[in-house]
Amino acid sequence: MGIKRYCALLLSGLLALALCGCGAGPVKGGAKTIAPAELTPEESALAQLLNVKLDGYRIFDFAVGKAGDGGVKSVQITLYELKDGEWSPVSQNRRALSDPEGRLALGFSKIPEGVELTFQSESLSSTLSLDGAVGGSVSSMTFATSVLTESVPIEVDKEVPLVVQIATTKNEIRSYDVKYFDMPREYDKHDYEHVYAITALFSEKSVFELAESAAPEGDKN
Repeated sequence: MGIKRYCALLLSGLLALALCGCGAGPVKGGAKTIAPAELTPEESALAQLLNVKLDGYRIFDFAVGKAGDGGVKSVQITLYELKDGEWSPVSQNRRALSDPEGRLALGFSKIPEGVELTFQSESLSSTLSLDGAVGGSVSSMTFATSVLTESVPIEVDKEVPLVVQIATTKNEIRSYDVKYFDMPREYDKHDYEHVYAITALFSEKSVFELAESAAPEGDKN
């Protein structure tokens, strides 16, 4: 078993135990939110015991209400690369949701090397991957990563940017808040070789309907 896969499985176990112990964080009056997870000292100690290096993970708590309350049925995680001033999808993964809250973790150092994606809720435990393969080598490039740092409301069927990462040979990098995901041309004007983004979309559609809507017209049956 690969080291990354092994660590992701350990993380999945950690998140499961953490949720059983205290639940996800951002549930307030039924509001739909996603926020950086704040691990308790017990959770951090458990991570250390399981030898999970949390520095390589970005962990988020989400609250969406029950599947029949507000219409949230699924979540879609998308990895984008900036192409000609627009975000171009590189990889996607989707999971059905039936629990009112949960956690998701993104495990990566350099996005082009791949991203481990872990979901955890009361009835869901899943470890997947996002393929970040790009043409050419990025080993000599400098990376700058921006991550969601505050609780934000979830709007059904609207993407929430979680991570933006720049890879470039330039000596200076201007790193933007993830909110600039909606202004991709801000990144494009700096001529960075690669800019990536990872988003979460919580939807009232089923996983199948999401996959259908994401497919090119020629691929739909």
